[in-house]
Amino acid sequence: MKYPHSIPLWRTNGEPFPGGTPSRVVLSSVDTKWNDVVVEQHHFPSNELADVMYKRHAICINIGHSFTWEFEKDGRFHRVQRARGAISFFPSDQPFSGRLKAEGSGFANFLLLALNPIFVSRVAEGLEFDTDRIELTEQRGITDPTFRHLALVLRAGIQTGDARDRMYGEGLSTALAAHLLREYGAAVLEPKRQQGGLPRAKLVRAVEYIQDQLDADLTVSGIAQAVNMSPHHFTQLFKESTGQSPYQYVVEARVRKAKQLLTTGKFTISEVAHNVGFADQSHLTRHFKRVFGLPPGRLLGRRRPVIVV
Repeated sequence: MKYPHSIPLWRTNGEPFPGGTPSRVVLSSVDTKWNDVVVEQHHFPSNELADVMYKRHAICINIGHSFTWEFEKDGRFHRVQRARGAISFFPSDQPFSGRLKAEGSGFANFLLLALNPIFVSRVAEGLEFDTDRIELTEQRGITDPTFRHLALVLRAGIQTGDARDRMYGEGLSTALAAHLLREYGAAVLEPKRQQGGLPRAKLVRAVEYIQDQLDADLTVSGIAQAVNMSPHHFTQLFKESTGQSPYQYVVEARVRKAKQLLTTGKFTISEVAHNVGFADQSHLTRHFKRVFGLPPGRLLGRRRPVIVV
């Protein structure tokens, strides 16, 4: 399958890089409902890039064989080896130059994640950082298990189909932005943190909001807004209160509602999936088996009446 380049490179003069980027995109989040993060897997051949930049905050993670990267700094090129798991971060609109020399397969295999700068600023405000003093710093070849884990979970979402759920990408992109701000933001104030979970009234309101809108396109930001909180703080305190992230809670609530509807015998599995907010029958089936240990079809089979002739 051929994917478009949704994270293009740009020249420093404001013109797009010819072709978007020299690499080939082999997996993409382009068909998801994610608004604030773009995820692509690239096969990047040996190439030279001069005075280019990304318009979004870009995180690059090597998931293949090691490759050689020569980057320019202070007018000189410095050669480094990028092993599997090495991560580089390029702040938006910050020019860079370099030469990539692929080994083994002839191309570098990496995940590229791009965060919307406006979204990152909103996360910073929710964390009560001084947004006027935030300066994200470029990183070259670092080891960051958190970034790697979040990136692989996002890729898994694309591969399994969970990526079609807006909350899946929303929660992970918020975690990415918060980690980026905390670890690689210069002159950032420590955020204030409320302990002990959500106040009972807010928890009740959040749960009621979720239950009332299981068939809708729920988002963390929408639930947080219903209880007058920032999405990041809401997510943290909600998990302290329930033991689950908002996404996990919503999925399980949808599955349990689906079971109730199926046991009535009035709906098909496909109809139930639609009625409780799953993308399709297979999406419901996967989570139903995880929660209850059997597919919904078997539950229907158990409920069929015995007809005596």
